[in-house]
Amino acid sequence: MKALRKGISPIIATVLLILIAIATGIVIYAFATGWIGGRLNQGSGPQAVLVVESGFYNSSSGNFVLYVRNDGGVVANITRAYVTAPNGSVIFINLGKGYTVDPGSVTKVLVPYPSATIGYAYKITLVSSDGAEVSYTIRA
Repeated sequence: MKALRKGISPIIATVLLILIAIATGIVIYAFATGWIGGRLNQGSGPQAVLVVESGFYNSSSGNFVLYVRNDGGVVANITRAYVTAPNGSVIFINLGKGYTVDPGSVTKVLVPYPSATIGYAYKITLVSSDGAEVSYTIRA
């Protein structure tokens, strides 16, 4: 007994392949323009680049002391700090008017945290008013 099989015609198959190719091209085009457009719209002006040169915990004053260098082209004003404790909790610390770090210079930044436990590591993240940030881990 001969099985009756009937395939699609070559014309319909060709049209389907063309439609699949066009749809794939549209998806790739949409992805590429969105990705490239997003990259081009990012800030292209001068930005602060913060680097922590060294840091330690001063147990007598209850402060984390960090020496921060600005490798960027604009002045940075460090106004916020986030301290991640060993248990994973994050504490926000407002640094008031902040610490100004001129391009190419180093500034001493004090982050008050009197409840640090000696012997444990704390991650300190400093954030400037323009969004530049740097993280550094210090063992109290």
